[in-house]
Amino acid sequence: MGIYITTSKKSSPKTQILCKALSYLLPNSINERRGKKSIEQIFIRAKLLGKSRVMFIYEKDGIPSRICLMKVKAHSWEWVGEELLISEFHLHRMPSELPGELTVSGGRGEEFGRLLDVEKPEDEDSIEMKCGRKKLSFSYSGKPLLELELTQ
Repeated sequence: MGIYITTSKKSSPKTQILCKALSYLLPNSINERRGKKSIEQIFIRAKLLGKSRVMFIYEKDGIPSRICLMKVKAHSWEWVGEELLISEFHLHRMPSELPGELTVSGGRGEEFGRLLDVEKPEDEDSIEMKCGRKKLSFSYSGKPLLELELTQ
């Protein structure tokens, strides 16, 4: 079903860059600026787009600082998982094309697989997301794409 990725109400260019990168790396994801939309309006928009999750990227002083996830249900929504605090992120060169599947691994792989509603890939050619206590990293064919350093 995929993820609807959005920002805080007045997002900085750095936050927008991170949102675009995540929407490129997470299969079937869509990235839109939040603007003046309320949480309820975001929920309705995600439902209209057929998304099962919403990822909010919040910032502090123009720097992405935390990620919150919403589970979209038939008639309601709920926050899922713990808030992820970002200390920094590193974006590497992205290939022009990536596979449409994601493999989730690492110490927190199962947890993030459930949080992001990721299905097991049918093909071996997939983006790899390694999930640790202090780091989330995305790679493809052994090349790093995005690294998120977490404070918790």
